[in-house]
Parts: sequence; structure tokens; C-alpha cells
Amino acid sequence: MKKLFVLCCAAGLCACSGVNKNTVSYQMGKYDQHVYYVVAGEGADKTAAGDNALANMRQNIILNVPDANTIAQLEDVIANAKIGKVWRDKSVKDTKHYFALAVLKRQTAEKVLQAPANELDARLGALATQLQANEDKFAGLRAAFAMEPLIIKRNTLQDLYVFLSQEHEGYETARFENYKKLYNDRLAAVKVAAVVRGEQNTILLSLITDAINKMGLSTVEPDDSHAQLSVEVDASVDGYGSDRVKGLQWAATSAAVSLRDLQAGTTFARFNVNDRAGTGRKADSLRRSMEGVGQKAAKQIVERLTNYLKTK
Repeated sequence: MKKLFVLCCAAGLCACSGVNKNTVSYQMGKYDQHVYYVVAGEGADKTAAGDNALANMRQNIILNVPDANTIAQLEDVIANAKIGKVWRDKSVKDTKHYFALAVLKRQTAEKVLQAPANELDARLGALATQLQANEDKFAGLRAAFAMEPLIIKRNTLQDLYVFLSQEHEGYETARFENYKKLYNDRLAAVKVAAVVRGEQNTILLSLITDAINKMGLSTVEPDDSHAQLSVEVDASVDGYGSDRVKGLQWAATSAAVSLRDLQAGTTFARFNVNDRAGTGRKADSLRRSMEGVGQKAAKQIVERLTNYLKTK
């Protein structure tokens, strides 16, 4: 039994001696990944290797949280990372090949992100109070639209916090989700009746309703008595052959758009959009021109609805 124990120890020592301690995976394995976020880099000298490790950390964060590069806090996080181990792989003949580890303590990252998250939540809370103080769902939308950019930034902070924090959980999630719910509910309470008249109106109607729904508003049928706003579109199509390219069929679509406040009984916006398309088939030309008009109309509808509702 004693001989067997000695043989096992000897085998263990041989295995350990066979480990290449110069590898990145070995050096990174020294850090508790629950406590630290570690990224490697390499370069011709120690400084270059360290700089590249920090650059790689930044790139890796953006890869996992794509919107992180839109907020200043990303740079604050990177500024708190330290260069840990820097070494040269002595088994490689190239003497100008160094490796380095950028090390960020996850608790430090949490603290960096908590302060701006608290600040955003305070601003969202003040706007949410304004929303709740007004029982008229159509009123107070100025506060709701003021919440939108704050929510977008807070969402990015939350995603970054989840990625970097020790437990990979959000910060003050319940509080933030409550603000988002208030915002979404207030926008969804605004009902917009969409009416599209003319040939191939289903294409136009689909593009316009999708755009309104993406705003967070609710689209309803034209005869819905609860609608507060309406979008009315009259479309017309002209078809003609091509004088320059034989067999090419053109379709030109125009649309007259009116936006109305049904509660006030007023029309607050009017505009026209046009588009055309030429293909070998009349039906394809018509569809493409309708899609072009629909996309142009949807963009303006969103802009004009937003501007109008911000005054409420």
C-alpha cells in the first residue's frame, strides 16, 4: 500500500510538471470568475500587451452588450480594470511576444453602475408620479415621452450590470420594471384608428399599423368609439409602360395622409407621399410602389404623432 501511495504521488508530480504555465487559460484559471472578469491580450512588449488586454475587454463587453458603447459608464468600468499578470511565453523563440490579463473586480463594476442607475431611477420616478397624478390617459403624455430616452439608457445599464455583476442579476429590477410598466401602459392607453382607402390598401395598412404599434400606441378599428386619434390615408395608383425599356411595367403610388385628434375634433397634420417602381410584372410594380409609399408614410406618421403627443 505504501508503494502504491508513493507511485500515485510521483504520477501527480509528473502531471503537474507537464502543465504549461505560460498558457492564457492557465493564468486566467488562477482567478475566480465569479469574483473577477478577466480578459487576455498580447503584444510586442508588456505595455502593448496590457493595452490590448484592456481593448479586448472593452470589445468583449460590447459583443455581449451591444448598446454599451452608447453610454459613458462603459469607459468608467474599463477605467477601473487593472493589468494583472504580464508574461512572455519562454517556450516560444519570439522574444517580442508578451501576454497580459486585464482584471476587473465585479463588485467594483457593480458600484460604478449603481450610481447612474439610481440617478436615472430618481428621474423616472418623478416622471412616473406626474403620469399617475393625471387620470386622463390621453393627458400627461409629455411626461411619458420624456421617460423614453431615460428608459433606453437604463435598459443598457441594466444589461451591462447583468453581464458584469457577480450574480449576473439586474440592479433594483422590480423598481425599474415598475417604471417601464407605467410608461408602456400609458402609451398603450392611447388608441389610434387607422383607415386606408384605395387599391392594395392592405399593404399600406399593415406598414402603418406596425409603425404605430412600435411606438407603443394601440391601433383599433375605424369604428372603435374609444379611439382618441385617427390616421386616414387615401391612396391612388397609376400604371404605365416604359418607353425606354421594352416590357417594363411601372406603377406610381401617391397617398394623402391626415392625422386627426378625435377628442378635439381637429386635424393636426396633413401631408402627401409618393413612390414608384418598375418591374416586368404589373402586380410586382404595384406592390413595390405601395411598400415604398407605406414606409415613407409610416416614418412621417410616427414623427408627427410623437411631436403632437409631446404637447399633451
